[in-house]
Amino acid sequence: MSKTPKKRITEGPFYRDLGRSIRLTRTAAGKSQMEAAEATDVSFQQFQKYESGENRIPIDRLLALASFLDVSLSQFVSDDGSASNSPVQALIEQYSSKDAQTLLRYFSSIDDEYVRGAVLNFVKAMADLKR
Repeated sequence: MSKTPKKRITEGPFYRDLGRSIRLTRTAAGKSQMEAAEATDVSFQQFQKYESGENRIPIDRLLALASFLDVSLSQFVSDDGSASNSPVQALIEQYSSKDAQTLLRYFSSIDDEYVRGAVLNFVKAMADLKR
């Protein structure tokens, strides 16, 4: 009797949305995937799977991540059990483009407060030129 390998069922839209919320929150906090993986005591590859929604994130890991990122659990999941109504989800929808995520990642990596202020002033000036 040979066993047929089971086909892995994808985790579905809830976990993809949750993963996007995790990624955006982590990026906004200026933390790398490696730092987040260490904080949640998982491998870098496993953390990538959480962010992609490929794997479910256990609640204890999600709590550890929320603590590490200094956000409440509700940043990832709303009271009704879906991530679609969370405050972070609104940000995801607004800033889901690759350009916006790249800008957030690089901006959050700037440690010097003066330089961050200068970058903000530059971006504001550029946005005002469009008006």
